[in-house]
Amino acid sequence: MFSRLMHSRSTVAWGLAALVILTGAVVTTARVERYSQRPYLHDNLYLPSGQLARQVSLGYRELAADMVWFSAVQYYGGYRKSYHDLAYFEGLVRIVTDLDPYFVFPYQFGAAVLASDMASFDRGIELLRKGMVNNPTRWEFPFEIGFLSYIGCEDNDMAARYFELAARLPGGGDRARRFAAFVYSRAGHQENSIRMWQELLETSDVPWMRELAERSIEKLRAKPQERATRNDT
Repeated sequence: MFSRLMHSRSTVAWGLAALVILTGAVVTTARVERYSQRPYLHDNLYLPSGQLARQVSLGYRELAADMVWFSAVQYYGGYRKSYHDLAYFEGLVRIVTDLDPYFVFPYQFGAAVLASDMASFDRGIELLRKGMVNNPTRWEFPFEIGFLSYIGCEDNDMAARYFELAARLPGGGDRARRFAAFVYSRAGHQENSIRMWQELLETSDVPWMRELAERSIEKLRAKPQERATRNDT
């Protein structure tokens, strides 16, 4: 019994040591050089792969993910203070989401940083898609893909499809349906927009939301009549 206890303690000790080594390696490589005067770099050549990080974590993957995420947040804070650029940020987020694919916030925050600070909406959407694959019941991922598609890529069709997908998932509800209906209308898909507003009208428990849906349906149905009247005159 004593030997089993010592073996267990030894395993835990080695596991914790591996986590410290992993996190230390990540932090050290993230500080190899101050990049304030250099262009953005995206190769992340000095960061370990997600597979290596999983092996080194020795089963403590969630704890390792938390520690690396803490390093990523510190690294982003350094960027905000103009200490360096974001050369290693995407790689840090990749490691975190490989270690713990169910850790939702790093996908969301990482995508926001990629889109806003690094002007890469496509890479932000790619990260959110990874989150959606790993967490298929979370409505937030398709919703945020729709949002980035709309504001960054100006792809109304794709945005509307993802908003509608978010509306079909648990928790998506009124907000996602409202966005889907609005963007379908902007994309010129009046029937799809009416369909989404109609679903909102029939399913929402919020009185003002039902009133908004009813008014929007009336406006959309009136548009063909308005165009026909203008053409006749």
